Amino acid sequence: MRLLPQVKKIEYDTGTFKINSDLSIRIDFTDLQNNNAALYLSEKIRECISLHSHVNVSGHVTSGKHVVLSAEKNDSDSGAYSITCSPDSIRVNGASPRGTYYGVQTLLQIIMKYKTEIPCFTIIDSPDIAHRGFYHDITRGKVPKLDTLKLLVEKCASYKINELQLYVEHAFAFKNIPELWIDNDPITPEEIIILDKHCRNHYVDLIPSLATFGHLYELLRIKRFEHLNELEINASSKPHDLWDRMAHYTIDPLNEESLALITSMIEEYLPLFSSKYFNICCDETFDLGKGRNAGVAENAGSGRLYVDFLKKIITIVKKHGKTPMFWGDIVLHHPELIQEIPHDAVFLNWAYGADVTEEATATFANAGVTQYVCPGVSGWSRFANEINAATKNIRSMVQYGKKYGCHGVLNTDWGDCGHVNLLSSSFHGMILGASLSWNTDSYHDDSEFDSAVSILEWHDPSCTVMSCMRELGTLCFYHFGNFYAWVNDLTCLWNKEDILKNTEITLLAENYEKVIAIENRVSEIYTKCDLDSINSLNVDEMRWSIDGIKWSLAMLLYKKVHEYGQSGTAPQNRQQLCAHGTNLCLELKRIWRMRNKESELKNIVKTFRGILEMLVKIG
Repeated sequence: MRLLPQVKKIEYDTGTFKINSDLSIRIDFTDLQNNNAALYLSEKIRECISLHSHVNVSGHVTSGKHVVLSAEKNDSDSGAYSITCSPDSIRVNGASPRGTYYGVQTLLQIIMKYKTEIPCFTIIDSPDIAHRGFYHDITRGKVPKLDTLKLLVEKCASYKINELQLYVEHAFAFKNIPELWIDNDPITPEEIIILDKHCRNHYVDLIPSLATFGHLYELLRIKRFEHLNELEINASSKPHDLWDRMAHYTIDPLNEESLALITSMIEEYLPLFSSKYFNICCDETFDLGKGRNAGVAENAGSGRLYVDFLKKIITIVKKHGKTPMFWGDIVLHHPELIQEIPHDAVFLNWAYGADVTEEATATFANAGVTQYVCPGVSGWSRFANEINAATKNIRSMVQYGKKYGCHGVLNTDWGDCGHVNLLSSSFHGMILGASLSWNTDSYHDDSEFDSAVSILEWHDPSCTVMSCMRELGTLCFYHFGNFYAWVNDLTCLWNKEDILKNTEITLLAENYEKVIAIENRVSEIYTKCDLDSINSLNVDEMRWSIDGIKWSLAMLLYKKVHEYGQSGTAPQNRQQLCAHGTNLCLELKRIWRMRNKESELKNIVKTFRGILEMLVKIG
């Protein structure tokens, strides 16, 4: 039985449990203090098989088909549970109410697979890694609607993810800095409070995450704060630049006003969350010691500048009774300073490459600090997630975490260059991270995992759609950020023109034909499926991803022939490319607005417009 995550132990018995309209869901009230899990189970059964179960809160079991939910200890936080299915009853017993809830999630997957006639079995299950998180970017272009965030919480919980972080730089409605967000659509304090409660109902810890050192582009471009930039520039007068937003804008750690500003932001944001953790980020401080503090860095070192300010921010967070988290990339360059950082802070050890090594994980383990390993779903700036790379990265990072006794896994989903990547494209990587952190000795085979995700998440009876999307992610190296660099004539890492010039045109043409084959296959699969509104949107997003790769490859072939004068044939002429790109942009606008606020959609549209203008110039 393929389940996500895979259970630790399952034994089958004779007979079946048949679900009918007389099914009752009962709570062993002496064990379970609330009926949320029972109500949730009843609702999902109704959605899955169109039967009306009823919740009967009772301390005893009467005749008739029934599901009994119980928990051993109300004061425990264990995720362990067991499920026993016999012909007359199903009993879900958790080591705690959390465990019962996880048992319900497993039972729902089984009901989804077998519908009204379930084989009898016994399951015993528990997590390998206690902290299993998902990290979602809401700052680099796309701010989700509250309903989307609630859906994301429920998606995480359904795969037993128990922590969620939302990355914020400027995408929160800070009361005292209205010019930071006034021309966008930030998440509001009221939305966070509602979301936090929703998370608690689903046993998900909503952990605040706020940039407090590096990545402060929008903050340091405000006229009244630009003097706090490490770089000595008039940032408020410079044009908006998505590459600059990624690559620069570190706050001056030696200016007293800097700490006062960061403190005020933390103290406004922190009280909205019930979590005991607070992620202060502090990653990629690229400019540190290269501007106002160059002399100090030359004498004392940039590591000293970094750690001293980091400790000040940690002190602020601890003053409010929270455990600080921070990204560990900078201190890895200064391992001699790690021991100065309070060891009750959580070091977030991130690395996103397919060829990631265990070196960083070993460094933190040998230093005796608490660490999470943080892989990524490889969707950033892509029309389609690079599933192959993400799979290798996630598998490796979880195994390194297991080997070195990590505290948790935090799987990341970033939105570089305006956040063109779509939410459902990240589900495969999200579910893999959830599955491997729950059961580290499962799903060694990619095809087996892809098949399980295809049926359980994408409702594809052929179990093949994820293998199609895995292939799709390998077919185009040139992403939306590369188009952005081309349009804006940037010479940064996003510029891939030399690589494009040296890529065999026949390879691009072959990949274009492969995308068409994938497009046809996915169309065939979902012509036969009856999808509800949520799954229909997911499939629309998948189709958009396929079309985005198809258009990208057609663009690259056109550029090779008409911009670089190389020998070959472009499958679309300029008029067709312009029409295709226009339709792609319009469909993205529709899909974007289904899940998200308007936020920074304008940046994506502006880039598409720039691409079309470049096509006219090429001729």
